[in-house]
Amino acid sequence: MLMNVTARPGSGLFFQGGVNTGKTASDNCEVRAKLPELNAVATVFGGFGTGAPGTTTATINSTNPWCHVDTGFVTRVTGLGSWMIPKVAVQIAGTFRSDQGGALAALYAVPNAAIQPILGRPLSNNAPNVTVNLIDPGTFYGDRVNEIDIRFAKILRFGRTRTNVGVDLYNITNSSPVLTYNQNFSPIPAGGFTWLTPTSVLQPRFFKFSATIDF
Repeated sequence: MLMNVTARPGSGLFFQGGVNTGKTASDNCEVRAKLPELNAVATVFGGFGTGAPGTTTATINSTNPWCHVDTGFVTRVTGLGSWMIPKVAVQIAGTFRSDQGGALAALYAVPNAAIQPILGRPLSNNAPNVTVNLIDPGTFYGDRVNEIDIRFAKILRFGRTRTNVGVDLYNITNSSPVLTYNQNFSPIPAGGFTWLTPTSVLQPRFFKFSATIDF
């Protein structure tokens, strides 16, 4: 479901905001039961923090226990606004976004020795292990990503020259939500547990100057 609202109350003010929410369900259980050798990839709505915005992937095969996936509702909120200050001709603009974090997984490399008694044979191509996600996809998500950016701009005129000078402030609240995690799981880690250790966070607050000259 997508809903957007736009307002122009006058005096140089402009606002726009929207909410995008939805859920995805996929079921491949009957297909897998009849074709256990099938190896396919399903795309599901899994948060805005990983892969393509709003999507994630899940492999459907005989070693993946999750043939039914229901992501639950995933929501994105966005907003923007601007105001041209009268007399001084300075424009103030800002954007806001609140995105669902990426879907989390616990990817466990099951060794061949543990799989062989179940399958009654070694893994195909004598593979040393097979990766299995221990978490139902769409069950757990990472930190929600909230970011506010602001821009100040003014047009300067010198004769026939027109210069647009601006200052952009990104992530003004200096928030640091985790964007990606280490999703490899080991039940007996040699160097300590690293599952869900952050691998990247939102870039901290920074600013940028810009100028566009027309002549």
